Amino acid sequence: MAEGYQATKGNIEIFLKELKNILEIPISKLNIIPREDKPEEYSTEYCLRDLEFEIEDVKEELKKLKLSEYVECCPDERNVKSNDYYVFSKMYHQKQVYIKLKIQSYDKKSILCMSFHYAEYEITKFPYRGREGNC
Repeated sequence: MAEGYQATKGNIEIFLKELKNILEIPISKLNIIPREDKPEEYSTEYCLRDLEFEIEDVKEELKKLKLSEYVECCPDERNVKSNDYYVFSKMYHQKQVYIKLKIQSYDKKSILCMSFHYAEYEITKFPYRGREGNC
């Protein structure tokens, strides 16, 4: 597992703005990688089914991400020359959802969501909670 680090508030705000701009474009792509290496209750498929989310619902939820929901960043271990992942956590029905994503391609307007599933462990580290900016 990659070692996480804390990005600056400014970098997170830029990421969120770029993410939202890409997702607003009708031809944008959201690639969600299903998690199959853990018990079903922590799988993306289970989470989406439980929340009654389709891909468009996930896009809308990603557009609503806030600085206060940021957890950490981590490098892409499989593709070291690509963008780092940004990790967020949101609450749905009193359950934490772990969200790990990155901008896969600016040119192709593509977002890669590596994780969108119920958190296996409680997430307590929110470095910018209470320091909300314009995002």
